[in-house]
Amino acid sequence: MIDVYKGMNDSQREAIAHVDGPLLVVAGAGSGKTRVITHRIANLIQLGNRPDRILAITFTNKAAGEMQDRVHRLLGLKTPWITTFHSAGLRLLKLESHRVGFQHPFTVMDEEEQRKKFKRIYKDLKLDPKAIDPRKVQWRISHWKNQLTNIAMFVAADETDEWAKKCHERYVEICKEECVVDFDDLLVMPVRLLEADPQLRQKYVERFPYILVDEYQDTNKAQYRLIQLLGAHRNICATGDPDQAIYGWRGADIENILSFEKDFTGCKVVLLEENYRSTKVILRAAQGVVSHNEKRKEKTIRTNNEEGKPLVVLAVDDEMDESFAIAAAIERMQKEGRKLSEIAVFYRTNAQSRVLEDGMRRRGLAYRIVGGTRFYDRREVKDLLAYLKLLINPRDRDSFERVANIPKRGIGEKSLEALYQVAEDETVGVLEVLENAELLDRVAVGRNANPMRDLSRAWRMVRALPTSNPTACVRGVIELVNLEEHYRATEDSGEAQERIANVREVITAAEQYHESAPDGGLTGFLELVALVTEPEVAQDRNRADQVTLMTLHAAKGLEFPVVFITGCEDGVLPLQRMGETADLEEERRLMYVGITRAMKHLYLSRARCRMQYGQTFRNQPSQFLDEIPSDCFQAKDATGRHPVPEASKPMSARYRSVAQAMRSGALMKGSDLQRSGAEGDAHVLDDDPYRPGERVVHSIFGRGQVLEMKGPKDGRSIIIDFDQHGRKELQMSFTAGKLSAE
Repeated sequence: MIDVYKGMNDSQREAIAHVDGPLLVVAGAGSGKTRVITHRIANLIQLGNRPDRILAITFTNKAAGEMQDRVHRLLGLKTPWITTFHSAGLRLLKLESHRVGFQHPFTVMDEEEQRKKFKRIYKDLKLDPKAIDPRKVQWRISHWKNQLTNIAMFVAADETDEWAKKCHERYVEICKEECVVDFDDLLVMPVRLLEADPQLRQKYVERFPYILVDEYQDTNKAQYRLIQLLGAHRNICATGDPDQAIYGWRGADIENILSFEKDFTGCKVVLLEENYRSTKVILRAAQGVVSHNEKRKEKTIRTNNEEGKPLVVLAVDDEMDESFAIAAAIERMQKEGRKLSEIAVFYRTNAQSRVLEDGMRRRGLAYRIVGGTRFYDRREVKDLLAYLKLLINPRDRDSFERVANIPKRGIGEKSLEALYQVAEDETVGVLEVLENAELLDRVAVGRNANPMRDLSRAWRMVRALPTSNPTACVRGVIELVNLEEHYRATEDSGEAQERIANVREVITAAEQYHESAPDGGLTGFLELVALVTEPEVAQDRNRADQVTLMTLHAAKGLEFPVVFITGCEDGVLPLQRMGETADLEEERRLMYVGITRAMKHLYLSRARCRMQYGQTFRNQPSQFLDEIPSDCFQAKDATGRHPVPEASKPMSARYRSVAQAMRSGALMKGSDLQRSGAEGDAHVLDDDPYRPGERVVHSIFGRGQVLEMKGPKDGRSIIIDFDQHGRKELQMSFTAGKLSAE
């Protein structure tokens, strides 16, 4: 027996000890929530509950894996049902596969395979993709499914709804024919099965007498309903923080956690308010922002950590200066001994990363961007996976179409149509046609003969691979279809080597899976691959000493000693699109999440002007800055304003020339930066009528300040930062008579 309460504060002990009846744990940022959950699981097991009868659900594979590892370290045993919502749904569907209605074992589609299906559906229904984007229709169907909408009975409100209903009907038919499900189905189908069959529902209620749900504030309607159905015994513990509900845009409903006490009457509520991560000043800033929200559970995060350094505001001219200021500050920290891996730069939208990357490159700072192409989305990896999927589900048409010409065989669209026609006429799958000599003869004729017979031979060899051993399957496909030779023949040497290395990495992944789950087979491996999420891959890849660049959404759950939050301007954070501000309370929660990622130092940057959507805007400071208590910042100067840190003061002449070079598209290396000075500004010509920094008046746009002269002598333009209209670039040939010195 272990002491599950050792080192816990009173609130944590209370959350661990309450094992009967509903429990809501409102866990503030950095309050040791994961530790409480895992010790609660350990406590339930030590009280005599079987590990395989405890269902613990979270949102990412990484979080589930961490919880499993912690329980294993505590008790030395495995808890098989610590999992994600989608994994739990998939396992339930596998256990009840005879109820799902497929003729063959089903496989899980990824986003690309879904897009291909909707492209086919548009073609089948003769719909014009230029009229309504298929992605919009696909998104609407996904939204309906996660809202548990009866799509067949839904009354269309507009043309997109009408198209979506038609496409959904055909989509369901195709998925059933090809024995495939999408990610939404992994939630919706278990809910429908449990709702339709009371005996089945009772079976799983009894199977899992204790349920724990992490990040409850992020649940959507389908996830919420699944928990309701399985938690009829009321021994359910929901853990989360309404102040960190930032996924409303993808269907999460904050009301699920706010109404938990009403849904589960007699619920005990425990507040975890002690933060172990951040300094006092950082927590005061976070509390100051989020306390302006109305939709929340009242709590005050506190800490016994040190007071800490004041927050720093970097107030700069534009997004270029912002990137320079941040890079300069990071370079200074690096010289003082700070590791780059301890520093993170957050932004509201992915589009902001480009200019921030420019600043990093100019300073020669190593960085990584969270959210790049994930490993299992790389083309060569998906080629290999398509072969593997066909071994489990020979009706998977998208996977078949992907491998038909890998390696290149010369099989065209007409050849595939002929193959599909024979399969339809004989009511068999396309791979059964390739395996049947008589049927193959009807397709392999003329110019199609050799390519089709080559595909048939390849498939018959692959088909013989042992699906009980995923490593053997991966190795076998690579060797039997000569994948490595294919990439050497079709790519340049550098690209080919990278693709080959990635293909070989799948062998490693399969071997690691086989060691951890020797009975899982190829089916289990493919299920694992299908459920890997992008942010987790990105976080686990390349742990070198690099600055981390990521969106505020991707930052949730992480922590860094030093954090920069960029774009602290109204219109950027909080975000504004097409003239309308996003959900202000959710934007405020996003700011709260960003602030609470910082452990020691927090920098907030804002630009007076910023180019967005191709236009330059003069933005006001974010209202969230005003919501942070003034004692969190550096002392104010005589004007009552926060002083501008050294890194964000107006740039010296030698750095200004670099900024101008970047804006005009010119490139300068680090050595150029060291050599450049005021006299080195090649963008100002002797006969230019205006100079950077000069105040001017325009007959239409009013007063402003010259930022830059650019372009060749016979096509010169001037860039002016107007007081009322922001930055504009004007052709000098058209400004005669309209522009003058102030």
